[in-house]
Amino acid sequence: MNRLHVMFGILIVLFSVPGAMAITVDGVRGVGEWDENWAFGQDEGTGYSVLGPFGDKMVVFQNGNWYDEDLIRDSGTLFNENMATEGPFESGYDLKAIYANYDPVTDTLYGMSTVYGLPGDLDGDGSISSVISNGDTAGTPAATIDGVGAGEQFSITLTQGSKSLLITISDNDWTVSPLSGTFPGFSAANVFAANSQVGNAVYEISVTGLKDHFNLVPGEGFEVRVIAGGNLDIPGEDQARIFVAIPNPDIDIEKATNGFDADNPTGPVLQLGDDVTWTYVVTNTGNVPLENVVVTDNKLGIIANIVNQGNGDDILDIDEVWTYEATGTAECGQYANLADVVGYYISIPVTDEDPSHYIVRCEPDIDIEKHTNGFDADYPVGPQIEVGETITWEYFVTNTGNVPLENIVVVDDVIGTIGDAKIVSRSMNNDNILDVGEVWTYVVTDTLEECVPLYENIAVVAGEDEQGTVVTDEDPSHYHCQPVVPLLTPVGILAMVGALGALGIVTLRRRD
Repeated sequence: MNRLHVMFGILIVLFSVPGAMAITVDGVRGVGEWDENWAFGQDEGTGYSVLGPFGDKMVVFQNGNWYDEDLIRDSGTLFNENMATEGPFESGYDLKAIYANYDPVTDTLYGMSTVYGLPGDLDGDGSISSVISNGDTAGTPAATIDGVGAGEQFSITLTQGSKSLLITISDNDWTVSPLSGTFPGFSAANVFAANSQVGNAVYEISVTGLKDHFNLVPGEGFEVRVIAGGNLDIPGEDQARIFVAIPNPDIDIEKATNGFDADNPTGPVLQLGDDVTWTYVVTNTGNVPLENVVVTDNKLGIIANIVNQGNGDDILDIDEVWTYEATGTAECGQYANLADVVGYYISIPVTDEDPSHYIVRCEPDIDIEKHTNGFDADYPVGPQIEVGETITWEYFVTNTGNVPLENIVVVDDVIGTIGDAKIVSRSMNNDNILDVGEVWTYVVTDTLEECVPLYENIAVVAGEDEQGTVVTDEDPSHYHCQPVVPLLTPVGILAMVGALGALGIVTLRRRD
């Protein structure tokens, strides 16, 4: 597998997060500004998931206990939609809802809280002159106090390892101070805050410059702790700890051929025409869900046949596995193709690729056998043929390789090209393709007009496979002719004797 991992350090320049840009820190919870994708609070927490995309988990302290068993409702199964509850302290109802999101692209922590007002004001009538004598007893607040009044505060503590940073609100005023570690250059200038503008005790905040002080690379995280209550040794009933994970999108694809991973050649050995099944296994190896996942094969194009999509919601959740499949037919030679996958976290792509291979060892071959009057006659002298007799030449062409052949041409060095019109049979079919093991038979006839003591000719065949490889073969054949000796009649015999006698007399006279 060859991994292409897109790091966030590069993406800071290239991308922005649309959701983060939609947040305006103005003390107003605008329409769509803090929806369930951003919320870690009870009001808008119904869409919160332990899978992210902006955190791992939230736990809430209420009535002297920490609750984390209900990660959707956040405040625990024992509590209502309103996160605020009466606790063991005299600080009244404090936090109603909490929201938080860290944008790694702009290095900004966004947060929002809706709060109750005065410490000890259990019924929300604004009076805390005497907690008991005033009649402040447990019950639903009758009147919400806008803002954080005198003697009431809530604080935001950011912590990673041994470093902590404290931001507090008291009397509707913000202060920023490091608790531990060193935060050079960090001050109230890094914090932009706004109080509620519409009387709902809404506080919004954005904190920048955290990468200068915390290790916030993908995969790391930090804690946001919010505490509300009095600032005179009254710790408050409502606290929340939000564990924020820095988004680390990543994806993996593994391609297999007929069940073999086959990253390297040769891969499985197949026969020409075998069925090939490619599987593409895609896994979310990051810590945030991915959307718009697309698998592409450099030979086959987009692979749309998904045979297993996990929970089927079109979102590749953390550690979720999707399986795609494609099929084909084995071709000659060493085959290689490359699978690629892309998925998106918001507008940020992450990709991976993986190769796979198989091999078909194609060995084209061809054979020709030439016969004369039924005799193979590879060697002299072959059959005897007399003047006036018929000569029949047969050419048997066979595909002796393991791939089909086409463009078959038979040539006789004496007769010339033996065309397709001379084919008298094709053993398998009539498709002009010489299939593996198929035999084509050519027949040519002639009449011997002149006696030739020894006749020889050579047949040559050529064929071509689908890859353009040409194979050839040749085969000789022979025949012979016996010259005719004329028979002598009696008169002829006497004439020959007379001629020989005369020749003898002449010879004797020359000796004298």
